[in-house]
Order: sequence, then C-alpha cells, then structure tokens
Amino acid sequence: MCYDRLVDEDAATASVRDLLRSEWYCALRNGALAGVMVLAVLLFQGAPAWVVAVSVAGAVALGTAIHQLVLLAGAGVLRASARWQDGTDSAGG
Repeated sequence: MCYDRLVDEDAATASVRDLLRSEWYCALRNGALAGVMVLAVLLFQGAPAWVVAVSVAGAVALGTAIHQLVLLAGAGVLRASARWQDGTDSAGG
C-alpha cells in the first residue's frame, strides 16, 4: 500500500473518490504482483491452464480490491482521529 498517501495532510480531508482515483495505479500494481505470485506457484505445481488463468485473474482483482479497502480503512481512521481530536480540543477549552 502507498503509505505516503495516508500520511499526507489531505488524506483526512480528500473525498473517497479522489483517494481511490489517486491510488488506482498502486492498487493495480499490487494486484498484478499478487497475480504474478499466484502464476509462479501454480505453474510450478503443474496446475491446468484454466485453473491458472482463473486464479491469476482472481488474484489481480482481489489484490487490487484489498489495496483500495485498506486505503479506505486507513483514511477512515485518520478522519475519525481528526474529528476526535477536534472534539477534544473544543470540549477541553
């Protein structure tokens, strides 16, 4: 996952669409790497071609989706933390 995007100041304020759009390439790259790993293992094991093809496609899709879900979860935690800190600051003053 692209950690830099989450530690960026605007990660807590950017829209969900902007977050997902900005990380699309990184998510797809991570999904492709997952697909390559699945491909290597299944080819080494001698799996049938259709199993390899379906598994690689699934790994790419799942790897991409998981990257985006972790990004959204991280952004959600940052937003909740920012709201909590704002609430604590205004309640304590």
